[in-house]
Amino acid sequence: MALLKLAPSYKDYLWGGHRLVEEYHKQYDGDVLAESWELSCHPDGPSRILNGEYAGKTLKEYIDGEGKEVLGTHCRRFRDFPILTKFIDAKDNLSIQVHPNNRYALKNEGQYGKTEMWYVMDAGRDAYLYYGFKTEISREEFEKRIKEDTLLEVLNAVPVQKGDVLFIESGTIHAIGRDILIAEIQQNSNVTYRVYDYGRVGKDGKKRDLHIEKALAVTNRVPIIKDKSSYPHVADCDYFTVDKLNLDGRVMSRMEGMVSEESFASILILDGEGTISCGGETLSFRKGDSFFLSAGSGTYQVEGICDALVTTIREKAAPVRIGIDMGSTETRIGLVDIHQHLLAYETLPVDTACTPERVIQDIARAALALLEKQGIAVDQCVGAGIGVPGTIDRKAGVVRYSNNIRWEQVGFAEEIGKYLPIPVNIANNADCAAFGEAVAGAGRDCQDVVMLTVGAGVGGGVILDGEISHGKGIGGGELGHMVIVEDGRECTCGRRGCLEAYVSMPALKKEAEHVTGRKLTPEEIFKGAAEGDEGLKKVTDDYIRKLGTGIVNIVNIFRPQLVILGGSSISGFEEMLLVPLRERIETDCFGGRMGELPEIVPAALGVTAGMVGAASLV
Repeated sequence: MALLKLAPSYKDYLWGGHRLVEEYHKQYDGDVLAESWELSCHPDGPSRILNGEYAGKTLKEYIDGEGKEVLGTHCRRFRDFPILTKFIDAKDNLSIQVHPNNRYALKNEGQYGKTEMWYVMDAGRDAYLYYGFKTEISREEFEKRIKEDTLLEVLNAVPVQKGDVLFIESGTIHAIGRDILIAEIQQNSNVTYRVYDYGRVGKDGKKRDLHIEKALAVTNRVPIIKDKSSYPHVADCDYFTVDKLNLDGRVMSRMEGMVSEESFASILILDGEGTISCGGETLSFRKGDSFFLSAGSGTYQVEGICDALVTTIREKAAPVRIGIDMGSTETRIGLVDIHQHLLAYETLPVDTACTPERVIQDIARAALALLEKQGIAVDQCVGAGIGVPGTIDRKAGVVRYSNNIRWEQVGFAEEIGKYLPIPVNIANNADCAAFGEAVAGAGRDCQDVVMLTVGAGVGGGVILDGEISHGKGIGGGELGHMVIVEDGRECTCGRRGCLEAYVSMPALKKEAEHVTGRKLTPEEIFKGAAEGDEGLKKVTDDYIRKLGTGIVNIVNIFRPQLVILGGSSISGFEEMLLVPLRERIETDCFGGRMGELPEIVPAALGVTAGMVGAASLV
């Protein structure tokens, strides 16, 4: 269904009037109607659908039923529905207030902060509102004036008239004055910190609460400088883009628009009447109506006489993604830009003795600290991708099982979402390393890539048609656990003869110790073999044969364009491995030189591959 007509939720705040009922046709029986929430998925006031198969359902129920695709690709970066639109009738002055940003609000209130815009629909002759400070003031003066009731003396009073637009970024002190009608488009939040309220009392006969400490923490105490950065739009920011539609019935009486798959469209009728058509359906409208057009609806037409605001969601400007590569002993947390460049990263030790909840909390806090250290706002992040060792349910965001970190049924995505206010995707960490090499490393020119990562275990990732492939079920792509020796050595997974049991670094070191009687590092083993130590050469030759068997199996099954070999433990000795492995592929792969054999190359990104690949999940 493409075209939805919405019914609002109503708010009877004490400063409200009755014009929304009298002039905007709101179906409300009370004496005071301050706000009508026209487009809302917020639990404090959801809007409902008036037409079609979802009639009577909330907008959120429609989105849940049809899938988030109806919001558009530009909304994937939002964890929740991004905006809330309102009509506001201020018969009396609203309180002086300020809204927090996302990070502060999520930490302290459990919901998003609020940036908003006001479109003045009507205003009395001497109407004005408050918008920022006249001059910069200190925190101490701000607090003192709040307590002494002299705050209004330093606020910037702005006269307004019909058609004026103000953009109120989070942290801006503001208030709507009496005798003003406003259309408001804002972030999907209901967090407000009140600092002055004219001494009024609420329905309970008590003065309404002030939120002084929180306001002191979030308020920008410098004057607001208006600019023209939203041109040609009425308003434009990372949360919403608002355009004005005007049909005068003479020069222009019909408008045709397009709703692409990138974003839904919200149409809020400020004045007039007519019809709106989309997807074979035509609905009438009049002053005060609100419509939702789902993403991908295609062409729509508005006919009649009207003023309206059309709201869409644009692509994030200069987005940053968080890429988290979790291992059994340490976690790497990186920031990745749109060009797949790693801007910065930090390493965090993993304490598997802690609960999963504590480990995840530590990772989230470290990610937020890295953002702050780099001077990047949380708002600039479009999502976080996380690579975790083990069997991963990507759709549910759950770590089903990880023998490396001893986790079972851990809801990673949900848990980290308590701290990171952005969409979160998780995958197996070896898949992420392969994905990173495919999008930005040795495989960046190929669509079909297989990567083997040799370390404490043997990780594997299969990239087909440019996407991670792990079969239809959960737990696919575990290349390190293909059996290469029937009834062979016991593997950490509990089976026998797995590739990991023979070519992981612990397996290599154990075999070298058996032959030499000495505990050697992988570097010492490869170096000794290269320098002619017969015992170590026998160990490395057998190692390469077993690794070659695994790679030949992989090539015979997937026939990728490229095989990438990675792992910090073999860094510096790749050529010692690659030359015989290339020969093995030519002699043992099905069809031999008559087939299309892949090249085998070393990984290019090193330890950063997992972070880049994880970020690319977003």
